[in-house]
Amino acid sequence: MDEQERLTIRRKILGIALRQAREEAGKTVKDCAALLRIPPARYRAYEAGRRDPTLPELEALAWFFQRPLSTLLEPDRHVASTEEEGVAEAIPELLALRHRIIGLILRQARERAGKSLREVAAFLGCTPRRIRAYESGERPIPLVELERLCPYLGISLSDFSDTDSPIGQSVLLLDQVERFRTLPPEVRSFVTSPVNLPYLRLAMRLAGLPADRLRHIAEDLLEITL
Repeated sequence: MDEQERLTIRRKILGIALRQAREEAGKTVKDCAALLRIPPARYRAYEAGRRDPTLPELEALAWFFQRPLSTLLEPDRHVASTEEEGVAEAIPELLALRHRIIGLILRQARERAGKSLREVAAFLGCTPRRIRAYESGERPIPLVELERLCPYLGISLSDFSDTDSPIGQSVLLLDQVERFRTLPPEVRSFVTSPVNLPYLRLAMRLAGLPADRLRHIAEDLLEITL
């Protein structure tokens, strides 16, 4: 399978995930297009796998559908939550800001990797002018191109994740809920029991200690028990 075939399949998978998530959330194509401030035909092209959505658009849609972003990137997981208010109106501004932030991170990663605009453009098969537009946030970078650039520049998709905006915090919470749901039942029961809170706090403190300090604590406990 060549690169173009892989990208085509990836777009189709994203499109199917978007359509299923939208239908399960009870949203229409017009609802999603209005949220992103794009024509309905463009959103239909996303679901048909004919056009690439951007990472910020997927983040906004994950919030809109109230499911973890991972269920769109890896469409075999699902979780529902309650809808937050007051964020939808700010979606255009949040998207514009996220595109600029992603562009900045992309430029910094390119410079750290010692790559020129021309080299990155050649890798993606586009013009240096387009890469410059991606880095300035003037032109949103499609997700499939961002995914290709990550290993090329020595970074990961998580480096671009939004954890500060209302959308990012909501998506992060949903991802945390989903990871919690994958824990063994006995672990979930232990974590949710209020009487075990001191043990959890102790575990958190221990997790922050350096390895040599943990080793000394373990040796001290071993001496006590022997």
